[in-house]
Amino acid sequence: MINKWISPKIIIGPVATGDYYYHRLEIVEDIWEELEKGNFVLIAAPRRVGKTSVMKFMVENPKENYKLIFENIQGINSEDDFYKMIYKLILGFLSDSKKIKNWFLKYLKSKSISEVDITGSFKISDQKIDYLEEINKIIPQLGADCETIILLIDELPEVLHNLYKSNKKEQAISILKNLRRWRQDTRFKKLQFVLAGSIGIHYVVNTIEGRNSDLNDLRKVYCNPLNGRQPNEYIDWATREATVKYNDEIKEYFLNKIQYFVPYFINILLSEIDKTAKRSNNPEISNRNVDDAFEMVIKNNDHFKDWKKRLSDYLTNDNFMFVNEILIHIAHKEYITIQTIYDKANKHNKTSDYMDFISDLEQDGYIIENDKKYIFISPFLKEFWKRNNPIYNG
Repeated sequence: MINKWISPKIIIGPVATGDYYYHRLEIVEDIWEELEKGNFVLIAAPRRVGKTSVMKFMVENPKENYKLIFENIQGINSEDDFYKMIYKLILGFLSDSKKIKNWFLKYLKSKSISEVDITGSFKISDQKIDYLEEINKIIPQLGADCETIILLIDELPEVLHNLYKSNKKEQAISILKNLRRWRQDTRFKKLQFVLAGSIGIHYVVNTIEGRNSDLNDLRKVYCNPLNGRQPNEYIDWATREATVKYNDEIKEYFLNKIQYFVPYFINILLSEIDKTAKRSNNPEISNRNVDDAFEMVIKNNDHFKDWKKRLSDYLTNDNFMFVNEILIHIAHKEYITIQTIYDKANKHNKTSDYMDFISDLEQDGYIIENDKKYIFISPFLKEFWKRNNPIYNG
């Protein structure tokens, strides 16, 4: 009997940080290249690829003359709350900057603000603050010797979408306009943003504004799945100290089973194999163990039901019905052709914009084009959709 069982170095659910973060050097370097040019960055990637982990790694490893601050803004429900959050993050930076200490103390006194700490928490004694106005006043006053503030904002698309759903469309549009102004006006060069979210921002903005022009000048950095030798290296990294080891043959079979190499999908299969091996106290695994673990993962809807819920949440009912029928078809028929997509679009009265939905499904990591046919990007998602919709007469 094995006295001390060691599981793989993986994390499922919470953001991978510290020792659990697998460093994506090429992505971090691409982001810094754009930031050092003075650009605002949009991390373009499907769900579960690791955008948030990359952002938090950058905060923990800043470059000289830059101050990076991460914030998940998922709970923001008004335009004023958005500007208050930005203002708070800026105050947190200013309170920690030795280069502008005297100027900052004078500013606090002028606004009757007290008890500011590095988190940006503050108290206002006797006046209401217009947060947008204050942001527009503060940033242009930061001198050339001051660090550049980079705000890494997660879940902006969700905030914009929730404002839109809450009949606050004009507030969402105003946020987009001000973000555009900050990145185009040279007076605000000391303030930069890295934006990300678990749904495609271009889809959300197009829904709100009917166009994407307010995003055209954002610099996209793609957070791609692992490729080349990286998937093998990732398994080696995650299992280096683990009880269950993977030889080259098992790794090849394991990766062929997954096909879409994002750490999340690798992790859930590693975890299931490890749990089964631990229960039997047998660290020796075979291809059959990989197959059994794959089936167990599929049966656990908790891993994938959010992928479907996101679509139903962010699409109108008729659009969701169209998109879901496309995905059910692919799950049962292995692929879908453009002609079949058009036929379904005709049935749903979507012939004017049906390929926009297909592009969104590609961008958000559901499907991929292969030889003029569309297939699921992940066997996990394909099997989930088939299990979730077991009967199909299309």
